[in-house]
Amino acid sequence: MISLRDLILALLLVGGLPVAIARPMYGVLIFAWLGIMNPHRLTWSFAENIPWSLMYSIASTIGFLTTKDRNLAGSLRDYWPVLLLLVWYGITTAFAFIPAAAQEKYATVLKSQYMCLLALALLTSRNRVYQLAIVMVVSLGFFGLKGGIFTIFTGGEDRVYGPRGSAIEDNNHLAVGLVMALPLLYWLWHHLSNAWLRRLAVIAMLSCAAAILGSHSRSAFVGLIAIAGFLWLKTDRKLMTLILAIVIGTFGLVAMPGKYWERMETIVDHDEDASANSRLLTWKVATNVANSRPLGGGFEYYSPAASALYSPEPDRVHTAHSIYFQALGEHGWLGLLLLLLVIAYTWTICRRAIKRLKDDPDGKSLALLARMIQVSLVGFATGGAFVNIGNWDFFYYELVLALGVLRVAQAVPVAQPARKPLSADLSRQPSAAPEAAPHGPGIGHASEALR
Repeated sequence: MISLRDLILALLLVGGLPVAIARPMYGVLIFAWLGIMNPHRLTWSFAENIPWSLMYSIASTIGFLTTKDRNLAGSLRDYWPVLLLLVWYGITTAFAFIPAAAQEKYATVLKSQYMCLLALALLTSRNRVYQLAIVMVVSLGFFGLKGGIFTIFTGGEDRVYGPRGSAIEDNNHLAVGLVMALPLLYWLWHHLSNAWLRRLAVIAMLSCAAAILGSHSRSAFVGLIAIAGFLWLKTDRKLMTLILAIVIGTFGLVAMPGKYWERMETIVDHDEDASANSRLLTWKVATNVANSRPLGGGFEYYSPAASALYSPEPDRVHTAHSIYFQALGEHGWLGLLLLLLVIAYTWTICRRAIKRLKDDPDGKSLALLARMIQVSLVGFATGGAFVNIGNWDFFYYELVLALGVLRVAQAVPVAQPARKPLSADLSRQPSAAPEAAPHGPGIGHASEALR
């Protein structure tokens, strides 16, 4: 049965294809929306299985080849850590433990990174940077708003999940994604000028926090605490940030059921918790794989065969449950180092942009965006320590966003300190008689000429 939701989405996306060809930036934005929010996964019939992302990738590429408003050479240069990572992924895929699964995953990663690079090449103006940031925020904020309302009405008894068949379907993955989105929502609240939209942004922030708690994710709980401190440090509105933290903390204490807090206690005391112990086991397996195979096991090496060789408990097969051990097990110690390099590079790019925009009166919103990307990175680095979202494209879009902010910042002329006219300085010097000057006319004559 064809639903109205499918028809509406299909009409919108089919109608957007010519726009993507004529204006490739819009095609890139729609591709990002499809990849992060997965709106087609919220439909019920034919629209769910149409390859929308592939269609928009082709349309955006056609438009990109015909537009002059792009910066491909600079983007290839600036995106070098990810390109290096992709080359290493190709090598590890060639020697993967399960070749077919690894090749399929590698192809998916390449497609996402291709569009990230295309997006970066098209980020040639301040407005385009803002457009990408808003698409990213809204794509995840939708689930925060929806999940927060669900949590409030159910009293936190049931868990919040993402759209089926997506990278954020799992409650832990969605929750860490919402932790990463919260700082960007804060930026959006600061950036908006419409009073009603600003109120909606505040509601979305509170709902996101409620949804994070409603996910019952210990990973996200750690990430939420981590970003709260960094958000307070990075913002000028410390009072509002403190009020938000108090409101969220009060909601958690009052509204969340006892079983939620019992689950959070296992973060410290994990001896009797099966889920926590399974993570420790998979981390041991990833370490054993990396130590035995310098290239790692390749994408999706998790299998009974791998467990039989590298696990102290061969009958138990789990994924890595950590961005770090995911990179370590799949791509070896060098793969882990390259992931850490990408994270550090993103942080450095933000810092450079903030420094560049410090004296720009019109760059406050861009500078705040760079600071909030840093806060979001803290959420990724802490919450991601317990979930395997190392290849999630939202993180790489944040790098693209940071590079776009720096590009716009570098286009702004650096303000030079005001200098007094040379004549004013010279006029205050004691005048010397022309005949006393050993080399031509005296200073007095020079100052008269300058006047």
